[in-house]
Amino acid sequence: MSCFRVYPACILVAMVLASSFSAFGQTSTSIHGYAKNLAIRSSSPLSGEAFILDVSRFRAKGKVLGGSRFNAEAWLDTEVLLGRFVSSDEYNLAETYSRPSLLDLDWEVASGESYQVRQNLFRAFAAVYFGQSLLTIGRQRIAWGSGFAWNPTDIINPFNPGAIELGERTGVDAAYLSVQTGTASRLELVVAAGGREWSRTIFASRYGTNFREYDVALMAALVDDAWATGGDFAGYIGGAGLRGELAFTRHTAGRGTIRAVLNADYSFPNGLYSLAEVHYNGPGSQSKANYDIEALLQGDTFSLAQRYAALSVARGLSPLVGGALYALANLDDGSALVGPSLTASLADNVDMAASTYFFVGKSDTEYGGQHHVFFASVQWYY
Repeated sequence: MSCFRVYPACILVAMVLASSFSAFGQTSTSIHGYAKNLAIRSSSPLSGEAFILDVSRFRAKGKVLGGSRFNAEAWLDTEVLLGRFVSSDEYNLAETYSRPSLLDLDWEVASGESYQVRQNLFRAFAAVYFGQSLLTIGRQRIAWGSGFAWNPTDIINPFNPGAIELGERTGVDAAYLSVQTGTASRLELVVAAGGREWSRTIFASRYGTNFREYDVALMAALVDDAWATGGDFAGYIGGAGLRGELAFTRHTAGRGTIRAVLNADYSFPNGLYSLAEVHYNGPGSQSKANYDIEALLQGDTFSLAQRYAALSVARGLSPLVGGALYALANLDDGSALVGPSLTASLADNVDMAASTYFFVGKSDTEYGGQHHVFFASVQWYY
């Protein structure tokens, strides 16, 4: 099925739904988004052969507003991938282990030995406001927790801290209800698909409030054959930000595990911003021999060891140019990812970026076994 026919239909349905709420206010529509070209150079983790992959993405964000009580969005991505990497074993392996969803909103338009044209609905949801409550249904991003590189309490939308496009957070097919219970308090309830098997459905709840100038939250969830509880906080100590998360997960068969993060950030008077985070990953292993590689490939985890640290440093070099350093360290096996980057604003709506992921460590470690990655992008917003 071609999404060229599906996407206009999605917008049409959203407009019809919005019209039903026209009694609450004027209905309006808008479309914006971006065009981006991303070039990646690295080597195959399986064969060691060097490759270049060029990704061109055009994202169109259609939005419908039905007064103050309704809105619907559909984000259509059209991507053109060029390079022999699209026919490689590791690319096919990544596609096989892509995160499961309830609805198949991805389409392959055309493909060959060194190219692929594909489309997908990155977001597709409708939201209705009932007084102080919000109900959102569809493919959406539900972000919980206060961590930077790792989010133990974000069990609905887990994210890979070593991803090339750190700003691209995939969504989940879910029903989300938010109820304002006070001036600074909110109850959130979620039913999210863990695939097309009902047994993998995620049921989760989170209650957040403010306590002595700190934002605090408690969460509980039932995920597949396990239940999880935990919480997070965010606030300040002097001029520095302080945040933390902790989640305890117990499977019906097996022992319970703990995941936790603690981070702090500070902006110096000279414009330098710095953040440091430590992460304890209970399900991981302190021994390289016991790393769960299969869970990593399947996307069930993004961390193999138990003890990690992250660092982020950024500073403007001029009004239009900025420099940054992003690093992840596996404290158990001594390996690390080090990512320096440069960004530049070419115009009000055009940005350019260049970065490298250097992998440090022995070949049998988590990061040391990977090949360096060089990537650069140009992005135009409309």
